[in-house]
Amino acid sequence: MKTNRYKSSVYHKIIFAISLTVLLFIAVISVKHIKNISDSSKILMHTYEVNLELEHLFSYIKDSENSMRGYLISKDSLYLKPYQIATKNVNNSFLLLKQLTTDNPIQQRKLESLFEIINKRYEFIDNYSDTNANVDKRQNYFFKQNFKESTELLAKIRTKLNEMIALEEVYLKNRNELYKSQVFLTPILTLSIIFITLLVLIFAYYKTNKDVERLQVTNIELNKSQFLSYQAEILSEFGTWEWNLNTGKIIFSDNFYRIIGVAPQSFEANTENFNQFVHPEDIEIANQIVKKILNTQELPYSYFRIIRPDGEVRLLRATGKLFTDKLENQSILGVTEDITVEDNKTKLLQQNYDELKIFEESSKQSEILGKYGCWILNYDSLDYFYSDNQFRLLGFEPQSFHPTAEKFLESVHPEDKNIVTNAHKKAQVEQYFPTINFRVIRQDGKIRRFRTSATSFIDSTGTQSMIGTTQDVTEDFNKSLELKDRNRELEQNIKELNEFNHVASHDLQEPLRKIQTFISRINDKEKSNLSEFGKEYLSRIESASNRMRVLINDLLQYSKTSRSETTLVRTDLNDVFADSLLELSQNIEDKKAIILNTKLPTIQGVDFQMQQLFSNLLSNSLKYSKEDIVPQISLSYSEIIAKTDILIKDKSNKRFYKFEFKDNGIGFEQEHAEKIFLLFNRLHGKTEYQGTGVGLAICKKIVENHHGYIYAKSEINIGTTFIFYIPV
Repeated sequence: MKTNRYKSSVYHKIIFAISLTVLLFIAVISVKHIKNISDSSKILMHTYEVNLELEHLFSYIKDSENSMRGYLISKDSLYLKPYQIATKNVNNSFLLLKQLTTDNPIQQRKLESLFEIINKRYEFIDNYSDTNANVDKRQNYFFKQNFKESTELLAKIRTKLNEMIALEEVYLKNRNELYKSQVFLTPILTLSIIFITLLVLIFAYYKTNKDVERLQVTNIELNKSQFLSYQAEILSEFGTWEWNLNTGKIIFSDNFYRIIGVAPQSFEANTENFNQFVHPEDIEIANQIVKKILNTQELPYSYFRIIRPDGEVRLLRATGKLFTDKLENQSILGVTEDITVEDNKTKLLQQNYDELKIFEESSKQSEILGKYGCWILNYDSLDYFYSDNQFRLLGFEPQSFHPTAEKFLESVHPEDKNIVTNAHKKAQVEQYFPTINFRVIRQDGKIRRFRTSATSFIDSTGTQSMIGTTQDVTEDFNKSLELKDRNRELEQNIKELNEFNHVASHDLQEPLRKIQTFISRINDKEKSNLSEFGKEYLSRIESASNRMRVLINDLLQYSKTSRSETTLVRTDLNDVFADSLLELSQNIEDKKAIILNTKLPTIQGVDFQMQQLFSNLLSNSLKYSKEDIVPQISLSYSEIIAKTDILIKDKSNKRFYKFEFKDNGIGFEQEHAEKIFLLFNRLHGKTEYQGTGVGLAICKKIVENHHGYIYAKSEINIGTTFIFYIPV
């Protein structure tokens, strides 16, 4: 596009030069022609003047002749005055003719000859012009002779004048013809000039119109480019500037102002005003930038910070190059970019790179500690890549050989080669690698058990690979064997425990029931025969047997809770809590307790366990209530997110129902808050408050069965709050 415009410009210049030359040539010819016409006109007029003056001369001579004759005839001196005037006019006319014929030697010679005749004639006449002379001109012989010669001289004068007039008429005729021929050419030259001028104007108009059209198209494209450049500055967060080195004037683009956080063209563009936005620590950098521009007339990449009016600190990058136009005006054209985001990304990238290096190193250490290695299979080239620890697992030094499927099979136990071979074939054909377990024989001869798994992966270039891990699971395999043995032992222990529970629930309670029966009979028939000591011992035996019965029942209940089914169903806690209140109604009535509760939710739970939880907590609050103070017990709940609660150990986004069971009892020291949930743990003596120390342990076991948490908060003589969480 630029080349076409350049050729068009040269073509226009050539056409313009040719047209101007033709016009100048025609103009020169026209000027010369006009000058010739002017000269011809002047010569023609000159000829007319000579002819006219010759006639005047002859007329003056005749006037002088007539005046002299009048004087000679009448002797009246009045005729002398016209004679003198005519004589003077003759002299003047003669002088004028001499000037007019300066360029004509022929006429000059004739004029000189005429002058001699005129002088000779005046010499005759002057003899008779004196008024004091008394001459009888009629009788004087000399007068007659002189008068006759004077008349002849007058005829000669007339002849000379006619010759000169005839010559001038010849000149006049020739010059008139020349003038007519020149005048004839004038319209032709004029029309030629007008025609050529019209052609040049038409061509100039045509080319100008074409150039205007091209200029309009170019302006449209330029406006588009300017708009795109304007938008590009905004989108790319850069601004442009121009520093005219000849005038010192600086121009900032609109987006340059936006970069520094102000409205476009809101202040005069100069270094002083711009430095007001530069970070105080980077003022020297900005000054060095100005010096570089003035000294080297260019600006390499330079970095500095600014502080926007809103207080935000931004990092800018500036660069510029020298530009010299056709008029030798020099300017520095520059670009200033806001690279704050880019710099932050670079720092983040560097940080990520450092973290990646750390991760890579930790990954290598993890491979060593976790006894696993990584490998990659490229489907296109069927090449394998092993991590360093993959080599170590096989007993080799890292990267000590080129990994291939065949090389790996050399280390596989002969009995397991088919497992590995089939897995690799499946990976290459179906691009699927199943998890396999096999044995290898290391370089040191030890047999180790490996587990390998892999998955397909497509990278950003479209290359598909298989990424896998191989782990040494020998210890896990050995532990699994031990675990199986222990599981068998555990199953045996559980079986024995079940037998113990059966004994506790039947065989142990049978003697206890007989003991209590015998105690009851002694109380009915033999108590009166016993001494006071015997009665006291009997009472102690009865109390111990009752405590033994309660303890056996609690142990059975705890065992039942631990071994209960974990299948959870929809459970309405309002019905469950109502059943617990009904179960403890007599005790509540005896204590005159006030029970308050909000409407409770429906959860996924075990009905009888949740009832036992509420019953144990109610019983605990009633048991440890204050004397002479009405017990007040409240139950409320709310729905929370795990990570927002300070007590719960789960910091995920999982939702829980948070229940608060609060009383106004005797309370306890907060340092015992965890001990109270231990089996058989009691904070008070058995003589102060009845109990076995199993109830709260059962509560904790029930909450854990529901995948929840339970805590206690208490203050002495203030009361206790049990907080437990059940998943939504």
